[in-house]
Parts: sequence; C-alpha cells; structure tokens
Amino acid sequence: MNRKIALFIFFFIAYNSVFPQSAFIPPPPDYDNETYWYSNDSKTVTHAVDIFYVYPTLGTAFKDSLGREMIYTDVSKTDERLAAIGNQRFNKEVYAGDEFNFFSPYYRQITMAVYEDSPNDYRLKAKSQIPVNDIATAFQYYLNNINQGRAFILLGHSQGSSVLLELLKNHPHPEDFSQMVAAYLIGWQITEDELAEYPERLKPAQNADDTGVIILYNSLTNIKAKSPRINQSVVCINPLNWKTDATPADKSEHLGIVRFNKVKAAYDTIPHFTGAYIHDHYLICPDVDPSTVFQESLKELFPLGNLHFMDSWLYAVNLKINMLNRSKKFLNP
Repeated sequence: MNRKIALFIFFFIAYNSVFPQSAFIPPPPDYDNETYWYSNDSKTVTHAVDIFYVYPTLGTAFKDSLGREMIYTDVSKTDERLAAIGNQRFNKEVYAGDEFNFFSPYYRQITMAVYEDSPNDYRLKAKSQIPVNDIATAFQYYLNNINQGRAFILLGHSQGSSVLLELLKNHPHPEDFSQMVAAYLIGWQITEDELAEYPERLKPAQNADDTGVIILYNSLTNIKAKSPRINQSVVCINPLNWKTDATPADKSEHLGIVRFNKVKAAYDTIPHFTGAYIHDHYLICPDVDPSTVFQESLKELFPLGNLHFMDSWLYAVNLKINMLNRSKKFLNP
C-alpha cells in the first residue's frame, strides 16, 4: 500500500475515533478582534505588571441548534462569552484590582461533558489540542501587540491551568518567559514525567518569593477525594505558609477567602477559614465543609471531599499578597 494512503487512512480513523461525526468544531477566535478579549484594557494600561488569565471550564451548551454535539464552546456566540464573564470579572477585581493590568482571552475550551466521558484516555489529550492552540495564539498576540515588554503573571484554574501548562511546555520561544513573574496554575497537576521532560521550563515554586516559577496546588478534605483526572501531581505548595513539605499551616495564617455575596452584590472576605497541610502532594484542608462545593452530577470527577470548585478563591487574600510580593522581588531583585 502506498505510504501516503496508509497515513491518510490512519489519521482518518484516529480523527473519527476522537471526534464523532455529529460533533461541531467552532471557528477559531480572531484575537485581533477585541470581541475575543474580556474588556479592552490594552488602552488603559497603568501598572508595571500584567495578569494573563485563562478561565476554567464554563461552557454552557452541549448541543447546538442543529443538534450537533458541542465538544467545544463556540465563543463566536455571545452566550458562550457571557458564561465566562462572571469568572473573569471576579479574577480581575480580586487579583488584578488596582495593582495589575488584566488580560483574558476567550477560547474554544472543551466542555465538562468531555471530561466526564473520558477522564484519562488518549482522546482527551487529542481534544484538548484546540483550546491549547487557541491560548497559544492568544498569548502570542498578547506578546506582540499588548504586553510592550512588561513583566507578567500567568493565572489559571482547572482547564485554564492545563492549557497554560502546555503553553509553558511547548511555546516555541522560551525566552519570552524571561519577563514572567510566576505562573499560578491552580487546580491542575504536573506529573513526574513532565518534570523530567521539561526541567528548564517547569520550575515549581519552593518558597514565598522565588520568581519564574509555578505555583500549583489541589485542595481536598481527605486524600481519598482526588479527582481521577487530577490524581498524579507531584507538585504542591501550601499557599498559607508557602512550604512544600508537610509543615501544617494554622487557621491564623489564612488571610481570607473571598466570595461573591449575591444578596449584597459585593464580595465577602472571611479570614481564618481553614488551616492546611500537604499530604502526598495534595493540600488537605480539615476545616472546610466539603458539602458546600459538592456537585452530585459531577461526583465521578469530583467526589465529596474534593474542593476543586473553590480552589481559585479559597486562599484569595494570601494569593493576592503573594502576587504583589513576587512582583516586587521580580522588579527590584
């Protein structure tokens, strides 16, 4: 058989095993169009450090109006962008605030249904390539047209952290990260194999103020509550005491959880919410009621005791202060 024909047949079979015939792949975002960015802050840059933020899995539609399966969110649709805006606004107001510039692209993320269908198989990695490519494109646009040589922080949660991890591993110009203060890859994992394969690109944080490093953790109330999708991490830092060993942090070191109060239409900050300690590279929080974020419909991915859905705001005040401290160290070595 002709080698080209054989390769075509192989890739045709592989493609169809990953993407059902009914699946719809939306058009790619045009990052030169401000529609595909949260607000247009590039015109009002006032700070020395940027935050480049990638939001977690927030897609709403599982089928489009024609009945096609939505493996990816179609961010050309207003409703799909609106699904992300609340999360982006929270991260801008809580983490960027009046201290950082904030840039956040919309992207064709995979839907939660994809994670539920294939939490660990090869198809998930194949399907993830589209959001990975979108964020790589958005980041390159950001560097070329927005950043203007400023220092920057990468910030993500869940799927947002996963695509930023791929960016760190595969960006064709690693020197572009010379201006990176740190990467806060919350609610994801780095495996032992990844550390071995990318030793110059993946540098886990070791303390409260090292720079050019990755801050990563996953919170649980007990070690048995790991997600089957996030169960191989060998990287963890405690955001209360900034230790990487089992040294426990007391509640007194928790400076504040921040969450939106719908009744008051404002943010509540609650200090001393939980202590935490690291066990087997996961962060154990004994003082949190796990039922507050448990979702019955997602219990196979996130069992009772898994605090994934609050990871990005559970330690909000500690994280914000840490971002400021690392930025100061970066700008004034």
